[in-house]
Amino acid sequence: IRGDNQRRLKPRTEDESFRFSRREFLVSGSAFGLTACSPQNNLIGVPSERVLTDQEIAEQGHRIYIATLRRPSDAPGEFFSGERAYKLSYAAVDVIIPPTHKTGKIERPRRLPPDPDRHFIITNPQVFDSEAAVRRKVDADILKLPRGERNGLLWIHGYNTNLTSAVLRLAQFVEDTGYKGIPVLYSWASQARLGGYVYDMNSALMARDNLEDFPRLLQASPIESLDIVAHSMGNLVAMEAARGVANRRLFNASGKLRTVVLASPDIDIDLFIFQLSSIPVEQRRFLFVLTSSDDQALSASRTIARNPRVGQLSANDLSKLGLNVVDLSQVKDVSSIHHAKFADAPEVVQLIGERLLAGDAPGSGSGRTEAIMIGAGGTIVAVDEAL
Repeated sequence: IRGDNQRRLKPRTEDESFRFSRREFLVSGSAFGLTACSPQNNLIGVPSERVLTDQEIAEQGHRIYIATLRRPSDAPGEFFSGERAYKLSYAAVDVIIPPTHKTGKIERPRRLPPDPDRHFIITNPQVFDSEAAVRRKVDADILKLPRGERNGLLWIHGYNTNLTSAVLRLAQFVEDTGYKGIPVLYSWASQARLGGYVYDMNSALMARDNLEDFPRLLQASPIESLDIVAHSMGNLVAMEAARGVANRRLFNASGKLRTVVLASPDIDIDLFIFQLSSIPVEQRRFLFVLTSSDDQALSASRTIARNPRVGQLSANDLSKLGLNVVDLSQVKDVSSIHHAKFADAPEVVQLIGERLLAGDAPGSGSGRTEAIMIGAGGTIVAVDEAL
């Protein structure tokens, strides 16, 4: 990538472009299969070993609001399935964090029922009958917060993720970052299956139009600032919606957008540059891209797509596009595919809470963007100093 947003790639021959071995397919499939969600129990509304007290729900719980393009499900613990809907549904759940929770972990039960002393519990599932009904409830919760702290967090999950996994990840992130605003999950219809990559990509594209409506919602909301976090293929939803909003000259028209975190973006670099071109350079200081060169899920995606994915690229080069870039390559995490370091690594998730989502991010308020690297233990250095 050069400063003029152009790039040079060695052209492939026709044979090279279509040479895709069985081994490559199996390696790619293995990495994708470990991404985001593995075949675990659906937990929404599943009774726990004992009844939770009101005090536990109040002190250890997080209310998660949900806007989803999934179809409702009657299957135990599923709530909304991986099948596509053509209009948004609105819901909410409470996620209770166990007292033994460790930062960067999601303590899921291996068998049912879950133990509230050791596991995350998802309880009180509620469906709203209209956008107006959920907006009244969200606005009421926002107004309970002190002035100056009326913040919202919009979360967009990635590929191979069922609703339970998306809810748990958001709740873990809110807990570990200490986020004090109102969390909202935007959940598109991921099939949550190993072979569902193309299905998921098409579902993600279907989800972009509804997300473009957020400028209107922000204008009418008492919310003072909005943070957006997208992960993996969820970045495709976020950036396609951002492109559509920017083309209508509505990007941050409310002035309430604070931070957009693009974590491990599974987006083709050419498409990303095209999407980004709609956003004026002076408005890109809101955007933070989290990358890691050892992300095995993105390596699998690159093998299939035959083109680089944004989440693996050089922080120094990406910053030339007017973005803040955080290189997590040196961060150690427990995952074997290193695709969710932003939430799995304790030092990273706490740093995001303290710096990015608190408005104290690299380059914030300075009118410029930066590329930094996070090392072991959360040390921060400029990329050019680390090279």
